Amino acid sequence: MSTIEAQGRTGTAVRLVCVDCGSTDQDLSGRCRACNGLVDATYPQTTAVLQPGDADALETYWELLPIGDRASCRIAIEPTPTILLTELDGVPIWAKMEGVLPTGSTKDRLIAVSLPLMVERGIERFVFSSTGNTAAAYAWGLQRYPELSARVYVSEDVPVAQLGDPTPQMEIVRVQGDYVEAGNRSRSELRPGEASEGGFFNLGRREGAKLAYLEAFDDVARAGGRVDTVVQAVASGLGIVAAARAAGQSAAVRTWGRSPRLFCAQQTSCSPMVKAYRAALSGTNDRVAEKEPAGLAAAILLGDPFSSFDYVARAARESEGGFVDVTSSEIAAALQRHRREVPLGDSAAVALASVYRMWEQGDLRGSEGVLVALTGGPGR
Repeated sequence: MSTIEAQGRTGTAVRLVCVDCGSTDQDLSGRCRACNGLVDATYPQTTAVLQPGDADALETYWELLPIGDRASCRIAIEPTPTILLTELDGVPIWAKMEGVLPTGSTKDRLIAVSLPLMVERGIERFVFSSTGNTAAAYAWGLQRYPELSARVYVSEDVPVAQLGDPTPQMEIVRVQGDYVEAGNRSRSELRPGEASEGGFFNLGRREGAKLAYLEAFDDVARAGGRVDTVVQAVASGLGIVAAARAAGQSAAVRTWGRSPRLFCAQQTSCSPMVKAYRAALSGTNDRVAEKEPAGLAAAILLGDPFSSFDYVARAARESEGGFVDVTSSEIAAALQRHRREVPLGDSAAVALASVYRMWEQGDLRGSEGVLVALTGGPGR
């Protein structure tokens, strides 16, 4: 397999291009064959906007997806609520509530786009690693794709309940060690006829993730507001890169005249990206992996995120955003403050706690609106 193309709804070819070297030669996992870099899709400008009553985000934003045939999409993703959660010194804090999706996390969007892409590319069995949420989403989605099967590598510490409903289409391999070790095993034990799912580099994952932001920007605009700051908890940082994609493609953001600043949130107990970003600002390039990542938010415990870090840091830097970390007590306080109002998991609480930290530091002074991505509900 060399150059891979996708056809948009209008029949126009969607170009898939490496963001590092410009090559159109890529493998099935989403990496450039020439330089091993990240491959993205380019689209014509669209006026697509979420309307009240829309029942499927993929249908609404179809012209911004790299899927060739609408019939290959068997999962409808109903738009999730965007609510005005609170105001801090008059700054509106909007929350995107992804915990209401079927498996309780934003990962449902990712697999709704990646699975049809796999079918179109002729993949029959794929292999990936997970901290739990992605595995649960794929277990749910594979039921609609009987021609596909998967093998997932997870740490032995991941609770069974975190992996979703069991399905014979997905083999689960328990690994001694953390998520990084699970990822290493998934790549080293790839068998003939199997494809690596790609993780952060999976185009379908990132293009599915951006749908949450396209929806949220439209929701806020329809309510008469605007967003100039986005905060999301990160592990690999896929969600922030997706947010940057959405900001560049959103009709609502174009009317605001400026793309929002993007902030990556991590828990202090496992914050390798935060430390690496601060090191870069101080003139060094120190990148230290967390050998034993720990913290309240298990879904974002990634000790070595440095295969994706440069892309995430670039998205934050170009938006004039940055990185923020919060302590366990700050995360617990955010949960306590808002858990009765919204379905809120530990990872979502990291992002919400970071909003309060930024407010206390004065980073939100003069902001016209903050969007915080609540990526999962309780247990997610």
